[in-house]
Amino acid sequence: MKKLLSLTIIAILFTVASAKAQSYTTALGGRLGSESGITLKHFVKSNGALEGILGFDNHSWDLTGLYEVHGNAFREPGLDWFVGGGAHIGSYRYKYNHNYYENEVNFGLDGILGLEYTFSGAPINIGIDWKPELNFTGYEGFYPDNFALSIRFTFGR
Repeated sequence: MKKLLSLTIIAILFTVASAKAQSYTTALGGRLGSESGITLKHFVKSNGALEGILGFDNHSWDLTGLYEVHGNAFREPGLDWFVGGGAHIGSYRYKYNHNYYENEVNFGLDGILGLEYTFSGAPINIGIDWKPELNFTGYEGFYPDNFALSIRFTFGR
């Protein structure tokens, strides 16, 4: 019974998501949070987008690529949920022996879950998200504390 319920919920989510038409094609802006930087999102189909994030944080940078599935949230025009995943690569420096920094390469996988609102009367999109990371090199381990607010200009409505 639990399997049937889970499959039904997944089918409904994908049906809702596939019926959704995004209100913009491309959006570019800033991301403020645990890792601030620049975000670029481009829809490759009506409910699927690619997002690139160039993030900076305290002697480090990361380049992240994500694929996201979007769907309407709470039947509110302009309000969407999104979920997805991808990977990142970057570099960070840390203090060693209290007098210099070592450079390390950082590589891993990312998930993303969030909500975004696109204004109907202005080319602006605002989103909040949670983007946990699993690092295989550098700071190895799982980092679930990456939250951010993104503000973007939208193009191609």
